[in-house]
Amino acid sequence: MTNNLLLDDQLSKVSEINYEGDDVLKQQRLGAIAVNQLVANFALLKHEEDFELIAFVLIRLKDLQVRDYAMGLSTDENIDQQFNLWHWLMNLAPVGFIAPVACLFAATAYESGESELAHAALDKAFADDLTYPLAILLRRVFFANWPASSFAAMRAQLHPKICTSLFGGSI
Repeated sequence: MTNNLLLDDQLSKVSEINYEGDDVLKQQRLGAIAVNQLVANFALLKHEEDFELIAFVLIRLKDLQVRDYAMGLSTDENIDQQFNLWHWLMNLAPVGFIAPVACLFAATAYESGESELAHAALDKAFADDLTYPLAILLRRVFFANWPASSFAAMRAQLHPKICTSLFGGSI
């Protein structure tokens, strides 16, 4: 079975967050934890065959809190790894799951000084979802030539607030 079929099979087994239910925060937390696991696996080069984890992350990245949590994980120390992770996942993601990952890659590319790659990633996000709000916001930021350091500082300020929202400050 090809990787695409294996991933599609796993994607069909994971449900999206039910925002009408009473376990939304739990599902968001599990999404953030899954992102952490994928980041750790990527660092150890143990990520390519874990289609269950990849599918879970792709589905949970559709959630604003989980996606923004993932965006906040980039630091000066790990930006290259994050760049490579989101690029790899963006190219693996099937239609309907590309926009969030493409935006994560665009942000890391922009902060890494790779403006052309950042814009190309946003093109992929828009091809996947023409109205994806973060892609629209990032396009404005990029065209305004907002300094990458200011963008990174904004992310760094937002991340603890997201962590508090998801984990009560315990992460």
